[in-house]
Amino acid sequence: MKTKNIFSLALLGLLVLPLAAAKDPVVVSKWAATPVQIDGQGTEWTPEEMVAIQDVNAKFAVKNDDKNIYVLLNLENPQFQSSIQQTGITFWINSELKSKKVYGVHLYPKAITADGLIKELESQGQTLTAERKAEIQKQKEYLLYACDTVNKKNKVIPHDVKLGIGMYRMAQVQRAKVFEITIPLALLDSAENGVKIDPSKPFKLGLEWGGMTEEMRALRAAQMGDRVAQASGEGLSSESLASEGDTIGGQGGGGSLSAMRRGIPPTYIFWVDLTIASNK
Repeated sequence: MKTKNIFSLALLGLLVLPLAAAKDPVVVSKWAATPVQIDGQGTEWTPEEMVAIQDVNAKFAVKNDDKNIYVLLNLENPQFQSSIQQTGITFWINSELKSKKVYGVHLYPKAITADGLIKELESQGQTLTAERKAEIQKQKEYLLYACDTVNKKNKVIPHDVKLGIGMYRMAQVQRAKVFEITIPLALLDSAENGVKIDPSKPFKLGLEWGGMTEEMRALRAAQMGDRVAQASGEGLSSESLASEGDTIGGQGGGGSLSAMRRGIPPTYIFWVDLTIASNK
């Protein structure tokens, strides 16, 4: 799939590895005098602003102004990058300072057709001229960064697009993946979704990534079905199938169902106690 343009839109089982068993890191946001350029380059961040997240060998930093939270996430070790490029990142908010999912903002990449892109742009109140539509339709498919709000079970819940949309960009720097992210404060303090934070007080912010998308699950199910059918035709038992974990998921090894599960990209999550900066 070739993608030339990237749009930011508001579009409305797994192995989980819990992290940070010790006390969660304390992060104090820095005031952003000017909006951070979201390009994945990380040039507007200093080493002094970084907080080390030891469990995933990452660097993490936060800035904010009166409208947005800006996040830098540097995943330095490929071991902990999992499937983040496919699944995106979910930001969990808990105003009660508990490392527990309550309400999240999920940012993720999504392919969309030219006609679908036009429809989404118009649904957000944009008026597209015939010339602009023709320009968009020159390309069959686009990659966009979608933004959903979700409940604790990762089910999408509607939100008013007037609250703003989150977006991110990723850059590969040697072995590291560097993400720059912006999330409107209005999305994190949404009365319509029953979420209220006091900017003068710390709250829990959780970052989660990895696992599988719906497309990845469907492909894996199809692969599993094909393998089971082949095993049945060859007279192999389920135990024999399980022992060939390298044929399912592509990561190999193992002599049980748990070995096949190792072919599933792990899901990682870490929490911090975040305090928002004030310009006063």
